[in-house]
Amino acid sequence: MLLPQQRPHHDIAKLFAEARSDFVRVSAPMVRYSKLEFRRLVRLNGVQLAFTPMMISDSINNSEKARQNEFSTGADDQPLIAQFAAKDPTEFVTSAQLIYPYVDGIDLNCGCPQSWAMAKGYGCGMLRQPELVRQVVQEVRRTLPADFSVSVKMRLLGGEKSLESTIDLARQLEQAGVTFLTLHGRTPAQKHSKDTLDIAAMAEVRKSLQIPLIVNGNVESYRDACDIHDQTGAAGVMAARGLLANPALFNSNYPEGKTTPLSCVQQWLDIASAAGDNLLFQCFHHHLTFMWSAHMKRDLRVQFNSLSSKEQVVDFLKEHHNLEYAEDESTAADYTDCTYTHFTPPKHARHLAAESDEQAWSSKSDGKFFTEFRAHQLTGTGGEDLELGGLFGDEE
Repeated sequence: MLLPQQRPHHDIAKLFAEARSDFVRVSAPMVRYSKLEFRRLVRLNGVQLAFTPMMISDSINNSEKARQNEFSTGADDQPLIAQFAAKDPTEFVTSAQLIYPYVDGIDLNCGCPQSWAMAKGYGCGMLRQPELVRQVVQEVRRTLPADFSVSVKMRLLGGEKSLESTIDLARQLEQAGVTFLTLHGRTPAQKHSKDTLDIAAMAEVRKSLQIPLIVNGNVESYRDACDIHDQTGAAGVMAARGLLANPALFNSNYPEGKTTPLSCVQQWLDIASAAGDNLLFQCFHHHLTFMWSAHMKRDLRVQFNSLSSKEQVVDFLKEHHNLEYAEDESTAADYTDCTYTHFTPPKHARHLAAESDEQAWSSKSDGKFFTEFRAHQLTGTGGEDLELGGLFGDEE
């Protein structure tokens, strides 16, 4: 099938090849948070490849409202990988055909360890069926042009032969035609416990492959990223929670920094101003909470968390941190008008049930991770091992 391109696609394999002895800096797929405006911010600070939030294929494939709510992009938003949770080849290929004009590749989520996802066969649930994962990749390769990136984000497999099984699956996916793989260095059962990251296993998986491997886990500063690259030899390093706390994490001007520099907060205000109504207050406020709470005393945190409008936030930041928010219509940000008339998705037998299910989960809710983060900030407890489920679509 000949599909249109809204812009020329980036050659993702070439991106890795050009990095050579260095590594590609990658922004992770994060539900609620790795949206267009945040991707713009991290790209200003060293990110070279960005992922969309994880989207549910069955919802995107069968709902125009879901497509408009969950995906947005602009001319400057590249290179870009769209990530989907899918559990059969038809779902995933349909999503790929829909999103093809606007992104440079599509990624299958096999890394979400949340119980709801695994129970429905999504995320890590796919790792129980390695042959199915391989079939999904093969079907996309048969359907879309060879220069369109296809990838899988996965975890170390569990069991007594964890490393052997992981290498076997990674090699199968390489043979099936993935452009690159992303590996989180924990098993599904380990979820996100900080002290369980297996760097040695990630290094062995990297040695077993000819394709680029992105590694993921415990990256909270530029120094951390350089260290995990040195230890694994990976072609790319991905950060998630570390980027929320410091969107300038991959900015080499702050090699040891784990907190957001004030200049980066100003960039976020500038992006928010240019975005106008495209950036919802909740997303605007949440990112500032992640970025700047560590710089506030408890009474100011309480005050900041109670704010309920952009105007209140802007006044607060101007008063306490001398930050400016310039509303200038001439600097309005670019947003691509994404339409999907180029492809009519086949109706899937589950689409009505899926639409009903998705009403129970909303990307506009606060989410478990933010709720726990805010509680830790207000109580003054550490929260170093906060559950990351809310970043990947946990139940509310």
